[in-house]
Amino acid sequence: MSDFPEKFDITSDFSDLEASSLDGSRVAVGFRPSGELHVGNLLTLAYSAAISEKLGLELDLMCCDTDWSAHIHEDNRTGNNRVMKLFFMRDCPCNEHENIAEHRVDEIRPFLRGLSKELDIEVDPGFLSDLEGDEEYVEALRNVLNDMESFDEVFGGGFRRRYRSPVVTVCESCGFSHAKGSAYSRESDELVSACRNDECSAGFMSGGLDGKIGVYYLVDPVRDPSRDVAVHVFGGDYRDAKKEQKTSKVEKVAKITDLANNEAPYYFLAPMISNDEGKPLSKSKNTGKTVSEIDDLEAYGKELARKASDWLDEEKKYLPETRL
Repeated sequence: MSDFPEKFDITSDFSDLEASSLDGSRVAVGFRPSGELHVGNLLTLAYSAAISEKLGLELDLMCCDTDWSAHIHEDNRTGNNRVMKLFFMRDCPCNEHENIAEHRVDEIRPFLRGLSKELDIEVDPGFLSDLEGDEEYVEALRNVLNDMESFDEVFGGGFRRRYRSPVVTVCESCGFSHAKGSAYSRESDELVSACRNDECSAGFMSGGLDGKIGVYYLVDPVRDPSRDVAVHVFGGDYRDAKKEQKTSKVEKVAKITDLANNEAPYYFLAPMISNDEGKPLSKSKNTGKTVSEIDDLEAYGKELARKASDWLDEEKKYLPETRL
């Protein structure tokens, strides 16, 4: 079992980043395409872009399109919630994109153009699925799968009661995956699980870590060290642990990243969106604006870039939506 560091570098104060000897050339931020993006997501992207510009680092913006845990019950087979299609295997609703993840990215391109024009930096999103076969990314995943005891410890011993592993493979015959993850074999270096699609005759599915896979979202930061990330930016909802949990999301991410790579970047927590009374707003609670409710996304991106740059001068943990 790994001994996790007692303390990771986590802050909401930009002056901490300015005063630190950062190791890396990129500011990383990711977004999960489970439905429309929320104004809170846009604020986190704006903060990331502003930090990138101020520190003179490259912005590493990535659509976490392999994140299967958020979509287990979202597009499953009727009467069988164990069967799902990963985002990069799901159809685009307008039939103009290769998949739904690319559809979601295109929805926010005007906003990203606004950030880019205002801050004079490149803001071009990539996809986590593009790392398929990347040697360092695969090795980081392998490190986690070979030490599931430590991984389970991050979740208080509860992860393996629900899932086989944090990685799932795709059935080559029908394109579906299993909602509980796949078992990992050290001997063959393969992921294996039964194919629960009643319309598929394959029976089981298997594949290597360098093929089409889905990754549980807290493992996504295994990409950071291989991409020379100095700072990873998260939204304010990563700051506090839920009532029944002892570890915040950002601490879980830090521990998993350390487990996968024996190192972790600096973590910056952007503000949480709230109403005027200070109550948090979020997409999961169906509160606060979404992308479709913003008339001019490019203009909004420019304005939010200016505001985020100014807000970096003062530590903010919550921001009323009316100020955006």
